[in-house]
Amino acid sequence: MTSVRLPSRRGEFLAGCRDESPLLLGVAPFGMIYGIAALAAGVPAWIAQLASAVVFAGAAQLVIVQMLAAGAGFMPIALTSGLLNLRHVLYSASMAAYVRHLPRRWRLLLAYVLTDEAYAVAVLRYQRRHEAEAGSAPPTDSGATEAAEAPDHRHWYFLGAGFTLWAGWQLSTAAGLLFGATIPAEWELDFAVPLTFIALLTLLLREHAGQAAALVAAVGALVFAALPYKLGLVAAIVLGLLAGAWTVRRLERVR
Repeated sequence: MTSVRLPSRRGEFLAGCRDESPLLLGVAPFGMIYGIAALAAGVPAWIAQLASAVVFAGAAQLVIVQMLAAGAGFMPIALTSGLLNLRHVLYSASMAAYVRHLPRRWRLLLAYVLTDEAYAVAVLRYQRRHEAEAGSAPPTDSGATEAAEAPDHRHWYFLGAGFTLWAGWQLSTAAGLLFGATIPAEWELDFAVPLTFIALLTLLLREHAGQAAALVAAVGALVFAALPYKLGLVAAIVLGLLAGAWTVRRLERVR
């Protein structure tokens, strides 16, 4: 007789915090860049910090302050930030099957912390247990039955990952606002932005939806590279999202 012991709520939360922590190495300079850019654009420090707490969208926040510094109007800023965040449609579609059973308050909370880094860590946690359950012993085995009946606390893991990222983003924003003027220009912290997304890409390429999205987006970026105003990049993002969402739906039908 085998006994299956699943992590408790606290165990899942702490595991999420632990697994998300290494990604803070790339997030910290990213947040500092945002804080520095916000001050350079004339955004008051308290508004910049509040935006990190409420909006909590790193790439969009950075683009917004850069466009403000360039004198862009409301509509271009809103359109650009909206397009940047379209990738969360793919994230939401991928996570929906795992969290739809949760109460509304939980789904709203997890939607708030659904960032690139939190998604990359949390979705792998869900997939690992799903694969383990699919390949477990027959239902007559007491261990498999116990695992099936045990409460699922993986949303606490998701929350732990999201909270760790949120806290790191607040601290790095504050560091950029407080010490940005004293950081030497030759440090060139801009490297952190692409480095963060490259690290995430290596995680997300483990699932079929991420592979489809990356492949279609890469081809789209090459095909539409000649479009003006970087519209080719926008087209590639949209095509990648559509490919990923289609792959998610197709896999759900197969299951």
